[in-house]
Amino acid sequence: MVTSIWKREFHSKLIQLEYNKPEEFVRCQWQRRLSVHPVYLTYRWFTAILFLATMIFSICDPGRSNKNPGSWYISRWPIYLTHWGYTVCTTQALLGAWLLSYKLIAERKPDFRTNDSEMPFSYKVYWALNTTGIVLALDITVGYWFTVYDPAIHKLDILNLMIHAFNSVLMVTDLFLAAHPFRLLHCYWPLLVTVCYIVFSYIYYEFGGTDRQDRPVVYSLLDWRLPIKAAISSVFGLLVTLSAHCVTWFLFLIRKWIALSIKKKTDLLTYEEKNHTPSQMQPALQMNDIIC
Repeated sequence: MVTSIWKREFHSKLIQLEYNKPEEFVRCQWQRRLSVHPVYLTYRWFTAILFLATMIFSICDPGRSNKNPGSWYISRWPIYLTHWGYTVCTTQALLGAWLLSYKLIAERKPDFRTNDSEMPFSYKVYWALNTTGIVLALDITVGYWFTVYDPAIHKLDILNLMIHAFNSVLMVTDLFLAAHPFRLLHCYWPLLVTVCYIVFSYIYYEFGGTDRQDRPVVYSLLDWRLPIKAAISSVFGLLVTLSAHCVTWFLFLIRKWIALSIKKKTDLLTYEEKNHTPSQMQPALQMNDIIC
């Protein structure tokens, strides 16, 4: 089994954003119809609007800018890794909803012809954003509540929970609903964003940047006044990101195993009902069936 995983998932071609079934990017894992399902489309737009509304409220941050002028307070919004991750989650949610809507409109045209042989560029962008979004969401949730959250500074309100807890809930839910795969070798996308933030935090410190409480550091673990500590924290952060990516991949395998098990059982019952005779025992699912 380990050899099978190595050959299938660690193939050099899987580094690329290519997939031979692009129609799965606009389908739900649990739907039977081939066309866009209206319930799944509704879910997509609901999630996209929820992400966007939360992001807008996070930028404005009403009720928290009483100490500093509003414009000064808002200008510090992009300096946090949390907001980088939430921006990715919001962007992928909006793009995913738009792709489904575009596909639905195309399907309703009389001259509609499906072209599943090529992977559209928009699907590739969505795939990279979705992969990065879910990994960063898990990374940020764990990092925030274990290393950043301070009751004396941070308000435990719905906005805080939305961007530091429900971000992971929404993204993991999306992982179990979407039909497209999650590649283990695509770990370079969230790692690249994490590296970019580490570099940004150092440059921001060198130019005298401060956080929303006028402190010279954005995160205590990334205190560049203590370069050795900051470097160790950076390496640890990259390892956490890689671990979150592996956990997400295992969750994807669980989703595929459940979906294929249900499909095999349904096909078996359908065969028995149609032929009025019991079918032969089907073989158990193998790792090759799950990894796609």
